[in-house]
Amino acid sequence: MTTPVHVPTSARRRWKILIPVIITIYIIAYIDRVNIGFGMEGIRESLNMDASQAGFAAGIFFIGYLVLQVPGGYLAQKWSARKVVFVLMIGWGVCAILAGFVHSYTQLLIARFTLGVFEGGVQPALMVLISRWFSKAERGRAFSLFIMHNPIATIITGPFAGLILMYGNWRELFIIQGALPLVIGVGLWWYFAADNPDTARWIDQDEKDEIRALQIIDGSEKPVESDWRLAVRNPFTWYLAFLGMFVWLGFYGLQIWLPTLLKQSFHGSLTVGLVSAIPPVCAGIAIWFNGKGADRDQRYCTRVGIPLILGGIILALSSFVTADQRWLVVVALAAATACQLSFFAPYWTINSLLLPPAAVGAGFGIINGIGNLGGMLGPYLGGWLQDLTNGNMFATTVFFGVSVAVAGLMAFGLSGAVRAKIAEDRARQSAILKDQPTE
Repeated sequence: MTTPVHVPTSARRRWKILIPVIITIYIIAYIDRVNIGFGMEGIRESLNMDASQAGFAAGIFFIGYLVLQVPGGYLAQKWSARKVVFVLMIGWGVCAILAGFVHSYTQLLIARFTLGVFEGGVQPALMVLISRWFSKAERGRAFSLFIMHNPIATIITGPFAGLILMYGNWRELFIIQGALPLVIGVGLWWYFAADNPDTARWIDQDEKDEIRALQIIDGSEKPVESDWRLAVRNPFTWYLAFLGMFVWLGFYGLQIWLPTLLKQSFHGSLTVGLVSAIPPVCAGIAIWFNGKGADRDQRYCTRVGIPLILGGIILALSSFVTADQRWLVVVALAAATACQLSFFAPYWTINSLLLPPAAVGAGFGIINGIGNLGGMLGPYLGGWLQDLTNGNMFATTVFFGVSVAVAGLMAFGLSGAVRAKIAEDRARQSAILKDQPTE
């Protein structure tokens, strides 16, 4: 006989404990990833680096980041997401600390490359974990809360780095922030993270029953053996991967153009700091409402496509905005940032819908890895276009904007497949609920 489906509303500790822990882990990862930018002036002076060497030292992280994308997701599904993230955190913490002890350009490159290697496997593993803990009807909100790490980290990273550099130098910056995954992350993660509700020590039986009931409705109550070959053969894996690549390729323009205008438009550290907080706050609001709305109406492709097309238009037109138009700069940056990040939750929900369960681990790794490849290509293509046009930003911003808009159009191209999958899931759920005994 099928187990009765009973979904209590009182037990929700996975939202109150597991999600905040995941967010905290990735905030720490973000800090260790970007802190080289805050310490670069001192690093260049200490290691006698020129501008091109500094750029390569900052970018080599993303080359290493690709290495464990697929293995990280694959091992998280086949072995243990909790253990994979634990091992990777130790590795990235050690590498981040060692970066504070380097005495040559080569040593810095090695430290940053290996930091990227260890951090690269974390996100696919976390995506696997979220997919195990949250039903399809909840994943829009769950992925929304995960990507909240970005606006939160954006707000706190600058002041945190500034405080350390006020009393120390770039070496202390790397050492102190590199210790975070070892001091906070390891203890917090190892205690609270669990591969499934049955092994979690902090939830009661009511919540375990709720998750079990939701898994039965989703048809995912039985563990599935990870199959990387299925991920490679699945056309949706590559379609979604290149969609993500166009997004991150295009939004590189957001990182190099509008923030520069913001600093030119406003003066004074306090003023710039306060105004700079507006875009991530707007992004956080957009992330939550778009993810929550996606769970409610299940129009995932629309909630990916519209923000990306709108964001692409804003980026394409941003070269017409000047530093004298102070508040237009703020509005453009806030809107573009909100579009950049609010697509994330419904996008990853589409990934979890269209990929077969056995392909999730390796598939998430492929999608995330190729997506981040766009962030690597952006600086080079942007620089090439500026050289080609004698420093004119118009062609560059249009190229970046078109790239994002193309990704939005690609999202609409998935509408039929997503609707078919949702209809299939609803039919299966109806059959399961029809078989439940009356209580």
